[in-house]
Amino acid sequence: AQSDEEIQQAVIQVVAASPEFAEWLAGYPNYQGNAWQDEAGDYWAVEFYNEAADEWLGYAVVNATTGEIFESFIPKPLPTDVYQEQLQKVQTIVLDDPEVLARLGDPALWDVYTDFNRWEQKWDMYFYRGIEAVLVRSSITDAYFSIDEIVDPNALSEDQALDEARNQAINIAYSAEGLDAALDGHDGWRTYVEQQGGSRWSVTFTLDEQELFYALVDIETNIVLAAQAGQ
Repeated sequence: AQSDEEIQQAVIQVVAASPEFAEWLAGYPNYQGNAWQDEAGDYWAVEFYNEAADEWLGYAVVNATTGEIFESFIPKPLPTDVYQEQLQKVQTIVLDDPEVLARLGDPALWDVYTDFNRWEQKWDMYFYRGIEAVLVRSSITDAYFSIDEIVDPNALSEDQALDEARNQAINIAYSAEGLDAALDGHDGWRTYVEQQGGSRWSVTFTLDEQELFYALVDIETNIVLAAQAGQ
C-alpha cells in the first residue's frame, strides 16, 4: 500500500506529465507542486507554483485511482498574434458601447490602459481621469464578444469594506488610554469587533472568557468614545 506522501507525489506527477501542464511547466524550472486530498477522499487537488513560490501556476483535480484529470486551469497568457488581434477588437467594441460611453462622457478625456487578465482569462480596459476610474471587463470566446461588467475598480466589495472598517476600529482602540496596562502580562488575547450603529464600533480585548478591555470607537472621526478595563 502506498503512503499518503507517495500518493501525493504520484498525483502531482500525473498532472505535471499531462500534455498541457508539461508544456506550461517547462517554462518554470524547479517548479513546486502541492497536493492534498478532499475530506471525502474522492479526489486530490494539485497546485503548482514557481521555484520562489511567489507565482501561482495553476491547479488540477485528479482521481488518484484512475489518474483522470477532470478539472484544471492554467493562467496562460495569450499568444502574441492572438493578443494583438483581440486587443484591437476589444478597444474598438468597448469604445462603441452605449453604456460605456454613458459612463465616460467623452472618452478622449480619459487615460486608457488595456490588458489581458490571464488570471481571470478576461480583458480589462481601465479608464482613468484624476481620482475617477472605470473598469470594463470583457470576454472573447471564439467569435463571440461580451462585456461582463462595468465597475469602479477603486470601490471595495461589501466584505472588503467590513474588513477595512473592523481593522480601522481596532487601530483606533489601540490608542485608548489604559489599554497597555490592561493587556500587560497577558499573552494570547483576542479582539472581538462589532458594529454598534453607523460609524460606531465596539472593540473588546479578551483572554479565554475574561474581558481585559473594552472600547467604543467612531471610525468616521477616528476617536475613542468610551473605554474601560475589564473587572
